[in-house]
Amino acid sequence: MTDADQIYIFLVCVACGCAGGVLYDVLYCALYAFQNKWVKIARDFCFFLVFSVLFLYVSVLFELPDFRLYSFIGCLGGLFLYLKSFHKIVAFFVKRLYNSIRLLRKDKKSCQKKELSMPKKGRRKPKGLPSAQR
Repeated sequence: MTDADQIYIFLVCVACGCAGGVLYDVLYCALYAFQNKWVKIARDFCFFLVFSVLFLYVSVLFELPDFRLYSFIGCLGGLFLYLKSFHKIVAFFVKRLYNSIRLLRKDKKSCQKKELSMPKKGRRKPKGLPSAQR
């Protein structure tokens, strides 16, 4: 195996690590509402299980040689690269989306409260005699 092949394999592993970062973000967002310790442990276990399956799939797809230390470092480096750079960009847009949805819900609830507090048209009692004396 030449040096060019090893660099190619390393870059493929870095890309696989970045895909693992995207996978981690998806699992994190899907289970964010659950702050239980066991849910977090299960989430991390599922992440590593799916990430290892992803790496095996990429290894077979690109016909990578046996597992080498630089392929492991490439995967960790890609994951670290994603979490330190792309994750911040994704988190910024997710936060903006979350705040805009929350603002829309808040406006919708305040409009519903205003409608409930306003009297309905056509339901007012006529002035004059009480209903029992008519």
